[in-house]
Amino acid sequence: MQRNLPRPFTSSFWLDSRRKRDWVGLACLLVLGLGYPIRTTTSRTACVILVVLVWALGLLVFRSKPARFLFVGLLVWILAIAFLPGRGIDSNGLRTDYVNALRSYSGVKYVWGGENGLGIDCSGLVRQGMIDATFRQGVLTSNPGLIRQSFSIWWHDCSAERLGDGYGGRLLGLRQTPSLSTLDYNTVRPGDVAVTVSGEHTLAYVGHQTWIEADPGDYAGRVIQVTVPGSRNPWLDTPMRILRWRLLRVDPTPAG
Repeated sequence: MQRNLPRPFTSSFWLDSRRKRDWVGLACLLVLGLGYPIRTTTSRTACVILVVLVWALGLLVFRSKPARFLFVGLLVWILAIAFLPGRGIDSNGLRTDYVNALRSYSGVKYVWGGENGLGIDCSGLVRQGMIDATFRQGVLTSNPGLIRQSFSIWWHDCSAERLGDGYGGRLLGLRQTPSLSTLDYNTVRPGDVAVTVSGEHTLAYVGHQTWIEADPGDYAGRVIQVTVPGSRNPWLDTPMRILRWRLLRVDPTPAG
């Protein structure tokens, strides 16, 4: 005759406990992967795989109706973002969000290859600001095209040199200037990007003749804002290419 064992001694209890431990472990790995400032193609791929595993195992571990609704709703949201068409965007609103996102990184230490608030480099700052802005605008305006743009910029890392080459068509070349100190500021708008002709460094314009940059350790070692005139910064006297994010064109722009 089969005895009714107390729940703590049943095989299903131990299986559920192990699954919960595995879920917590995977969730912690995901948080660490997203939080670590230096990202590579391998680490990004690992994060995407971890998201899928955390979601799938969560369906098995959390069986209450609210939890199931949450996990299924998340899947529906992701599918909607992936397949629903994007709409035109408010370039002025996105520009404001971009400048605010850039400024939010002020004081963050310079880390080569870094892309978040724990450490960031010059191209990482220019990209991460747009990642934050497009995601925020996409969520607030229910525009899946902008959220796709945010993920695309996050996924496709690039150097300052590649930014200067247009970053796969995401940036439009405007002009070249002998220096930011002599630039005609009537020709630039907040959110425009400056890349050294050598492709060594990049800055973003935040208005009022002020630029923001993740400056390497030999000068500042952190994200700073420099103003023309007045700032004694060698990058202000370096030949630059001026570019503009395609998403920040004045005319209505489809988000993709």
